[in-house]
Formats: sequence, structure tokens, C-alpha cells
Amino acid sequence: MNKFNKFAAAAAAFALAVTSAGCGAPEAITIGKGTQTALTIDGYDIPAGVFIYNEITAYNNAAYELYAKNNTEPSLEDVKNATIEDMSATDWIQNKAVEACKDFVANEKEFEKIGETLSAEELDNIKKLVSSNSSNEMFTENGIGEESLRKIIENSYKQEAIFKHYYGIGGEKGCTEDELKEYFQDKTTRLKYFTINLLDQNGEKYSDEEIRTLNKMADQYVKDINAEKTDKAKLAKIDECEEEYNEYAAKRAEEAAKKAAEEAGETYTTTTTTTTTAAKDATTTTTTTDPYEKEITMTKYTTTTADESAPVTTTASAEAEASLKAFRDYNTYIFDKLDYYKAEKYQYDENTIYVIIKADIKERMTEDDLWSEENVEALISERYYSEFTDMMKSIAEGYDSNRNSSAFRKFSPFKLKLETEGS
Repeated sequence: MNKFNKFAAAAAAFALAVTSAGCGAPEAITIGKGTQTALTIDGYDIPAGVFIYNEITAYNNAAYELYAKNNTEPSLEDVKNATIEDMSATDWIQNKAVEACKDFVANEKEFEKIGETLSAEELDNIKKLVSSNSSNEMFTENGIGEESLRKIIENSYKQEAIFKHYYGIGGEKGCTEDELKEYFQDKTTRLKYFTINLLDQNGEKYSDEEIRTLNKMADQYVKDINAEKTDKAKLAKIDECEEEYNEYAAKRAEEAAKKAAEEAGETYTTTTTTTTTAAKDATTTTTTTDPYEKEITMTKYTTTTADESAPVTTTASAEAEASLKAFRDYNTYIFDKLDYYKAEKYQYDENTIYVIIKADIKERMTEDDLWSEENVEALISERYYSEFTDMMKSIAEGYDSNRNSSAFRKFSPFKLKLETEGS
């Protein structure tokens, strides 16, 4: 599933709404004829239930704004009495709800403009979602009926259809599949590596002699991997080298533990492993292993202005910056300096050595692996979602809105039930 705000996720947000114990809830809201339409946007009448839904979402956003600011979970009264962006909480919430309603209308109008239709499967999914959510207390207690729920859910499907129309493969504002593949290849690579730790089991630095030994081992591993004749053999060889190193490290740790026990006058017990062999006539099951199990994929790091300008003011932040710098340098090395299928030793930081090999990502871009339909959809969303939301927002911002003052008074956010039972 891509980044779109599917209704299930939106509904789940209600369960996560910030609440406080002991606050009384109002009676269930009923919608009178004079307040059935909360506002009109560019000639489109917004049902009260849709507006209320967006108010509740905006309330949750307001609560989060206060939490982010104060690092303390706010009560309902805290939100009610807050000033947000120089506005009362009521005005801020209702303005945000109006913005969401404009987005709703933009989806409705654009969907009609491009002549799309929802499939029978999508309509069936919408029907099931309405049915499963219609008894939600947050909806029923606030007068959000099934018809409003249907409109809300349907609108999210329409939004996704609009995105696919403009930004799907071959879409007016999107790209071809070959261009998308090139985008993916430029920003993603395959790696196999293992770590050689220069610290002992107590977190202490090894002696200079031991560190020299470990470096020589790493150099030999690199030599052995690169001596293989094929790329496939090199990828297999690095696994063998990792196993060899792990055995060495385990033996080294055991020797150190034994020495420490002897120095402390204690008895050291060696841990043994028992191997059980199956009987000759026993039935065995063969499991197909993932050939890429020990691989990782890495995404190219993109530096932002915030990264460059962030000040280092504390010891903790200095350590975090050092860690980030190590990762940046490593990422740059992987993408700009490391050749395909050539193993190398890399000093990640003062305490860590990597033995690493890079493989061609194109080999895994198949329908049953990295180029599956789901992954392609996620990639399109990653590449174009921000551009799409900007496009839809520019459409929505051009709409005039006429508020029904009676509805806005009646459905003022703090007259709604913003808590569930037991909160």
C-alpha cells in the first residue's frame, strides 16, 4: 500500500486520540435540517458529518502540536484553552477542518474531471469499510452517519485514482517504467558485508598487536574473495569468510573469559554444542533458502540544508553528529567509490572494520523480487507524492468557501465527544 491516507488508517487515528480521564461527554449530536450542510465550497455542499469528521482529525492534530511543543500529553482542557498559531483552539481546529473539506472537494471535482470510475471491487471494499466502521462510538456519538462515512472513504479511493492517473507509469506527469527503473538504480544498491569489531566483549579496545592481527585477517579475506572467478562465487565466499571470522571471534572471547576466570580464582566451564544426526530411514524436509538472505539494499543518502546547518551544542549531539558523519562517509564510499563485485576493507569508525562487496541491483529487479507490483507502487508514491499533494493543494486553495454559521456553532469542536468510554 502506498502513502495515501486510507480510511482504515484514518479511523485508527481516532483510537489514538489524546484524551483525559474524568471529562464528561456531551449527549450524542443530531443533525437538524438547518445544519445538514456545514459549508459550501465552490458550489459543493459539504455534509455536516464530513465536516465533523475533519474537525475530530484536526483536534487530534492540535493535541499533537501541544505534545510536540511541551513534551507532555495534553488533556482535553489543555487543548481547549490553548492558543495555536495566534488563534484559539476552536478557530484553529475549524479552519483546519475547512482546509480538509477543500481537499475533499478537490478530489471529488478532479476525479470527475478526468473521467475516472471506481471498480466493482473498490465499491465493494468501500461498502465493507462503511459497515465495519459505522458503529464506531466516535462516529455515532458525533452524528457521523453511514452516508458521510461512505463519502469519506470513497473520497480516499478517488484521491488514489487521481494520483495514478497523473503519476502512474506513463501518466501525464509521471514517467515511463524505464525511467522509474533508472531512478531506482541511481538511488539503491546491493551489499554484502560483515563487521570486524576492534573492541573486546567488555567494550575495551584490543591491544595494538590484536588490532594488527584483525586487520591482516580482513586483508586476507578481501584477497580470498577477489580471487574467486565469478561474481556469484565472490558473493558466496564472503559468507565463508564471515563464518571463519565468527569462529575466530567466538574462540577469542572464550579464551578471554577463561583467562579472566582463572585470574579471579574461579572455575571456568566450557560451553559445548551437541549435534544430533537423523536416523537413516528418517524423513527430512528440504527448505528452499533465500539466495539474498544475507544481502542488504542501501539507499543513497541525500544531504539537506538542515543537516548542514544543525549546530552541535552538547556532548550527546556531538556524538550523534559523529555517528551521522560516519554513515554519510560510508554511504558516499558505497555509491561513488566502491566498484561492483570487488571486495574491499573499509574502516567505518575507529572501532569497526567492514569487509564489504557491492552487487548490481539490476539483477534483482524482477517481478518476484525488488520489482514487484507493490514495490513499484511504493516507489512511484515516494517519488511523486509530494508533487501530487502540492498540485491538489493548489487546486483546493483556489476554492471559495461559505460557512453555515449555525452549523459551525452547533458543531464547535469542544461540543463534540472527543473521548471514548474508559478514557
